Amino acid sequence: MAAESTRRFTKNLLKPGSAAEIRQTACSAVRQSQEKPKVIDPLDYEAVIAELGDELKEDPVRDLYLFPDNDFSVSIFLRTLKSSVPEGAEQAECLLVRQACKYYNSELNVVQFKYDDYAGDYRLLPR
Repeated sequence: MAAESTRRFTKNLLKPGSAAEIRQTACSAVRQSQEKPKVIDPLDYEAVIAELGDELKEDPVRDLYLFPDNDFSVSIFLRTLKSSVPEGAEQAECLLVRQACKYYNSELNVVQFKYDDYAGDYRLLPR
């Protein structure tokens, strides 16, 4: 009886086409596991806040999800006290030279965040 069940097993192993079916099944399983996840666009926070404007006015915890008015300040500086760009260089033929002159003569906007010390790793917060 044992020899008969062994023959049946080996007979199925040597059956033509079974290896191709097994390979096909394995390939389809691998393809399904390698499908890329769907990309979801991030939430536009400002648009949601603007959309819920009236509802947020009466919400008791609105301070938790609204940005504080005094969160940052913007300062305007000149890059240098005296321009380092030679006279007449702003009318040069080369676009690169004109853009460089415009850059070096422009004002510098500096944004300073009030709560910047509290951003990042919680172990590095000021005590």
